[in-house]
Amino acid sequence: MRYNAFFRYLFGTAAAPALQHCRRMGRIVLVGLTLLSTLLPTQRAAALPVADTPSCAPIRLSDVGWTDAEAVTSVAVRLFDALGYRPQAPMLTLALTYVSMRDRRVDAFLSNWEPIGHQAIAPFLADGSVEQVATNLSGAHLTLAVPDYTWNAGLRDYKDIQAWGPQLSYMIFGLEAGNNGNALILNMLRHNQFNLGHFRLVESSEQGMLSQVARNIQKHQPILFLGWEPHPMNMTFPIRYLTGGESVFGADGGTSVHTVIRAGYDKACPNAARLLTRIRFSVQDENTMMRAIEENRTKPSTVAWQWLRDHPAEWSAWLEDIVTMDGQPGKDAVKRMLDRTP
Repeated sequence: MRYNAFFRYLFGTAAAPALQHCRRMGRIVLVGLTLLSTLLPTQRAAALPVADTPSCAPIRLSDVGWTDAEAVTSVAVRLFDALGYRPQAPMLTLALTYVSMRDRRVDAFLSNWEPIGHQAIAPFLADGSVEQVATNLSGAHLTLAVPDYTWNAGLRDYKDIQAWGPQLSYMIFGLEAGNNGNALILNMLRHNQFNLGHFRLVESSEQGMLSQVARNIQKHQPILFLGWEPHPMNMTFPIRYLTGGESVFGADGGTSVHTVIRAGYDKACPNAARLLTRIRFSVQDENTMMRAIEENRTKPSTVAWQWLRDHPAEWSAWLEDIVTMDGQPGKDAVKRMLDRTP
């Protein structure tokens, strides 16, 4: 029985107005369903994560050789390797890192310390060749430090240093010549800030400086040196950071570390760039990883694997809607990597 005849059979002649109404409603519903059918696939496709193109597979992350840089870069390398990328971590100086990013030979850098590193990156931020996209570490320290017994005895602030000159032999222990931290100390001495013009900076390697710190602590003697955190020294030695040095190093505890990408990388490789913006660590995380690298002589790649294995909540949040190079869920790929022996 045809549709019209069926209505007349049920309702007789009274079916005509109802039939016309149903026809109009039917046309409206049909149009609505047609529009919905064309829109839904588009909306669904937009919501799904999209894999990066094959040209993004080689991802180049600069490693400047600092232990904290080795640790965090190795974590990123582990993640990108699990996702099917081909990560590389060339060892470069800080200056060459930014030049290489400008020239598109490096894609990202996870160790831009601020404010101490701002002078190095400033020209590249100004010309738009690099972009700071995330703060991956907050609450770091970089300023002068003393053993806790010296701090307890009264050397707690930059304004206290001058009075302690004889006990310190008018020396401040720093790192290798040309280091940015040394440059800030030398500038302070040259301008006689805090009346410290008669002090001198003893420049040495990191290991040389820390060996001197260890000897003085063993003898319970005062020493004033350049300290920073994250670093294993904070777990090895009982040390305290002086207050009052904001005009030299910036706010203590206000030091932060930033992730930098080359200009246009977020457009060319959005999946990889999105992951880079999410990577975060705590000071304690990095202290622990650095200690394993420096004191236990564990390979950075192994330390990274151990950190990822022990912190699933952290990296799982980073990988929300991140996919592998072939479009599969990123979390599953990382889990498979962690199930294997490093």
